[in-house]
Amino acid sequence: MRYARHLAVLATSLVIIATASVLWPTPQTDTAPATIGDAPPVCITLAAVGDLLMHMPVVHSAYDSNTGRYDFREIFAPVVSYLSYPNYTIANLETRLAGATWGYYGYPLFNTPAELACNLRDAGVDLLATANNHSLDMGWDGIVNTLDNIDAAGLAHIGTYRSAAEKATPFIVNVHGIKLAFLNYTASTNGLPVPPGKEFAVNLLDPAAVIAEAEAARNLGADLVIAVLHFGVEYQRWPSEDQRRLATELCAHGVDVIIGSHPHVVQPVERITVQRGSKTHQCVVAYSLGNFISNQRWRYSDSGIILYLEIKKTPEGTGVGGINYLPVWVQKRMEDGRWRYRILPAQPDILAAAGTRLSPAEEARLAEVWEEITAHLNNPAQRILPYGTSVSTGSPGGHFPARPETSCKSQGSGRPGT
Repeated sequence: MRYARHLAVLATSLVIIATASVLWPTPQTDTAPATIGDAPPVCITLAAVGDLLMHMPVVHSAYDSNTGRYDFREIFAPVVSYLSYPNYTIANLETRLAGATWGYYGYPLFNTPAELACNLRDAGVDLLATANNHSLDMGWDGIVNTLDNIDAAGLAHIGTYRSAAEKATPFIVNVHGIKLAFLNYTASTNGLPVPPGKEFAVNLLDPAAVIAEAEAARNLGADLVIAVLHFGVEYQRWPSEDQRRLATELCAHGVDVIIGSHPHVVQPVERITVQRGSKTHQCVVAYSLGNFISNQRWRYSDSGIILYLEIKKTPEGTGVGGINYLPVWVQKRMEDGRWRYRILPAQPDILAAAGTRLSPAEEARLAEVWEEITAHLNNPAQRILPYGTSVSTGSPGGHFPARPETSCKSQGSGRPGT
């Protein structure tokens, strides 16, 4: 169940939006607009998390010897409220859910118990991106079984497909009257070939293919096109020139938001301005959200962010308003003779309000994560700020779970219709 939200309309915030955000008209085939006349903008919140990199120590930690099953809920428990209150939440599934008969594996060929999908759904995730360098780890049958298990859990998916027909239509979800199109492509499959005759199985990153799908999504009435790209250089905290060039090209040809994965560290988030025909257009690019869950314990890879985008629809068009992020850190500690993993918000006020018990070393690392990520991402001029931070004061608010900075009428919570 999503949390209900009641956010005020602040005149000062509207001034900020008028100067910092650019809204653009988009083709519409839906005759039922979300706003009418002079009504305030309609807003939703989109959340995205980084890599679900299911190393075997993480999988072993979820095994319940009493039931003989796996339960990953404890891992996500500290961040459930931060995943479930947004109107729509997406994640990068960097493993396969091929089933127990294949055996469970971590690096370099991943296969994870299918219970993970149900646990992600219960944590608040709505959509899984499945095109990444581990898409073919379990071969063709692994793709089919993974998508079947995701379907059984009640989650949506993009990026890999069981048939050409399944791939043919862009994925568009109607979130309280705002139609979001999600595309998913990967730059690599770790050298594993797509099976002959199954060229549709994985979306391989090709600018022309992304642009064509973005155009198809517009023709189907999408208000905003979001590309989830598995690209970049692993463990590099800054985007490569290739990433930047590709982002600019895609944004100039129909993509509005790019959400990146693969580097396993957080890379910057920025608004870029491009030329679309005779008009300028502003896009949001999050080059890499880092790791959401993994067993990578070294600096920068033991952490990531939850990204929040305020998406606004007016009679003039649809765009991104405020951008917030919540740094998270993967806690690993020995309890009752076994390793336990938990994804913890690295926001100091959140942990204090929750009464989270931490060792001195954990407190120190969480403080470092907060400083590392905020120093890397903060950009008040572009309204890119930590979760719970006020645009006007630049300081965290006092109530958590807080809401991302918003400036228009927010829609009720609950899973959207399609």
